[in-house]
Amino acid sequence: MTPAPGGGPRPRLLACDLDGTLLDSRGRLTEPVSAALFRARDAGLALAVITARPGRDVPAAVTGRIPDSAYWAYSNGAVIHAPGEAGPRRVLGFAPDRVPQLLEAVRAASPHWSCALDLMDRTFILDPFPRAAATHWTNVSHCCGADWLDLPGPVPKLLVHTGTGCGPAVVAEVQRAVGATATATASGGGFVELVPPGTGKAEALRWLCAELGVDPAEAVAVGDGLNDLSMLHLAGLGAAPANAPEEVRRAAGLVLPSNDEDAVGVLIGLLLADRRP
Repeated sequence: MTPAPGGGPRPRLLACDLDGTLLDSRGRLTEPVSAALFRARDAGLALAVITARPGRDVPAAVTGRIPDSAYWAYSNGAVIHAPGEAGPRRVLGFAPDRVPQLLEAVRAASPHWSCALDLMDRTFILDPFPRAAATHWTNVSHCCGADWLDLPGPVPKLLVHTGTGCGPAVVAEVQRAVGATATATASGGGFVELVPPGTGKAEALRWLCAELGVDPAEAVAVGDGLNDLSMLHLAGLGAAPANAPEEVRRAAGLVLPSNDEDAVGVLIGLLLADRRP
């Protein structure tokens, strides 16, 4: 590893969360941030976007402004696409025969909780999941219950609507309900997110490091959500925008300006100027 001027290894990989981090509060990838990403690529920094969204819900207006050398990890890292490849390089998820048990555990915990299943090609929402919450999602199907489901393959992510937000206490409550069968987290939306044990953003970052021959200490990760905490801890430098909740800012080694102040652009400027904290 090449030492950086401020001590520690020189960064070789930048892994970015999407919503609330790369994108501003209106869901836009600003020109300064886009330009900074291309400068980072030209300087030899590997790039990855690790997001809770499924790939179909990331618009071309965003993907078209990010270097095509970037890796994309969707559904909290369960589905990873390598540059220039038509299909995913890695797909993880809940086995179809385990999903009914998971749904039953959620229902048993609270009759007011409801679920949606995030598949590779579509999202199933199950009553009484609020349909209004899926307004901006693409390829959504409605099912009355688990008995109606015909799952063709692994389920990368399951969303739990509790109606009470998705702060740490609610995430912990859902985690108690599902036990060791899933890992609960949240990405700042209105839902708790469940992923299979052994998956998540840190595991995606670890996979990317192995793929690229990068030590995790040579990685920089930036994110604003509870689901980003694991990759912030894994990376040599974890950064958070100022709009992140307090528990995420506390976990970060560097707090940046907010996502509305081009947080990732500022971070890249520091990295390229060899001004790591």
